[in-house]
Amino acid sequence: MPKTYLYLRSNVFEKIMTPWVIELDIVDLVTRLIAFNTVNPPGNQNTCADFIADYLNNFSNVKTYVKDGVKNIVAEIIFSRVNKSIVFNGHWDTVPAIVNEWSNNPFIPVVKDGWIYGRGSGDMKGGLAAMMSAFEKLSKREDLNGRIALMAVGDEETGGRRGTQYVLDNYNKDIHYVVIGEPTGLKLKVGRRGIIRVRVKIFGEERHSAYVYEKCLNPIEVASELIKYFSRLDLRDGTEIMPRTTFAVTMVKGGIKENIIPRECEFVVDIRNTPFVNVDRVEALLNKKLQELEEKYKGIEFKITVNDAGKPYLLTKAYIVKISTDVLKELGLCIQYDAGGGASDGRFFIEKNIANVVEFGPIAKNIHGVDEAVNIRSIYQSESFYEKIAEKILD
Repeated sequence: MPKTYLYLRSNVFEKIMTPWVIELDIVDLVTRLIAFNTVNPPGNQNTCADFIADYLNNFSNVKTYVKDGVKNIVAEIIFSRVNKSIVFNGHWDTVPAIVNEWSNNPFIPVVKDGWIYGRGSGDMKGGLAAMMSAFEKLSKREDLNGRIALMAVGDEETGGRRGTQYVLDNYNKDIHYVVIGEPTGLKLKVGRRGIIRVRVKIFGEERHSAYVYEKCLNPIEVASELIKYFSRLDLRDGTEIMPRTTFAVTMVKGGIKENIIPRECEFVVDIRNTPFVNVDRVEALLNKKLQELEEKYKGIEFKITVNDAGKPYLLTKAYIVKISTDVLKELGLCIQYDAGGGASDGRFFIEKNIANVVEFGPIAKNIHGVDEAVNIRSIYQSESFYEKIAEKILD
């Protein structure tokens, strides 16, 4: 028979049926984090960061790094002066939620059928709680060497400039190994595609829309041709675990009135690039296509801005991948490597030339969507992974 647990939180009484034995303390930690509304923007809700700091301060040395209202918490435990270190990294900020579309208030956590529901439960307060719990258990060890740190940061959901990037710019200590607790579904994420953003502004002729039978440079028509080009572009650079470089048009702006052909139209292309595609290659492809369009539409003008917003990386041969694989074997977990999805704060460690970075975290569903949830059993499995990998590195 499955064990039955009764859970009381925020005046909500839930009956939980689960086939495995769990401790309610880590579940309570997850729900406490969810109960803090940390929607970003604005991302400056310090009550959650203060709670994390108070929790970690009981068994570690805590320092706060504040950037433009975002409070980032870094806790450290020094076991010995041996020069080896591991960092746990997780973020407490979340994306917004449309409250009336949820089955329950997204900021009142609900535990049901082995899942914890609430905004940020999956991305990534479940993983952060698992890291905090593992960190606390490791603090009691007397047989480890070196140093461990836990970075509980904000601002990941809006780029990380006020979060992990700022912390790393001011954290003047060696970092040898990094584990990020994003919800990877218990897969070992060994890479991420980068981010290149292209903003294209096209200038044509403004005139009355009734006279299109005359020679007319309509920037919207030119933009549509260029958008179609991007949508069909396939550079065939994907690998078994990393998707190909993708080109997604995410913003379009043009037109001032229904009967006026506009003077200008602009759009943004969000490019997620593999390590085999860089800014130079993107600019070369774009310039070639623009030359074709300039020949076809005489007099058309373009203004192009290309921003390299994040470096791609693929670390299949990194030592931390070998250690992580050994840990997964010991825990009896399926070994699956992955390098897909969007960006993470891992890129900031890569930019600091830290070559041993992996992500591992619990199973989640409806991430960034309605009725987001994290699987309870996978939180405990993630906690075990974090504890075990730190133990191996700091042995």
